Amino acid sequence: LPSGAAVSDWAAMGSSGSCCHCDDDVARYSEDSRRPRREGRRRSNCEFTIVVDRRGGEGLGVDASQDFTKAMLQIRSISPGGLVDKWNQSQPENSLEFVRPGMRIVEVNGKYNSTAQLIAACRETEVLHITIVPEEGV
Repeated sequence: LPSGAAVSDWAAMGSSGSCCHCDDDVARYSEDSRRPRREGRRRSNCEFTIVVDRRGGEGLGVDASQDFTKAMLQIRSISPGGLVDKWNQSQPENSLEFVRPGMRIVEVNGKYNSTAQLIAACRETEVLHITIVPEEGV
């Protein structure tokens, strides 16, 4: 808060402290100012992210169905020995980050706009950051 400014004055200012929101509009564009900056996905407070390493060529071991209307993948089953099963085995017994059938994959390595993007990202042979939402969190 600038010295001498009241809280109500600061709240009315743009992000850069100007008297209007013009500077806020500039922040919506990428650094080259030619294209709009991608808006982030709305986060759920019950989601969690698992990290699995596919660089060794192992499969995720997940059977999932596509939910085209919500751009999510619903987990139908988890195969023993797959990377997601190994993730589950590494979790404490009462972990809230245990992946179960019925949960939904909503983002993989920053991709979230379509089920096709999610599937393509899951097939990459790299470290995957997979964001999951419990069934009731959708």
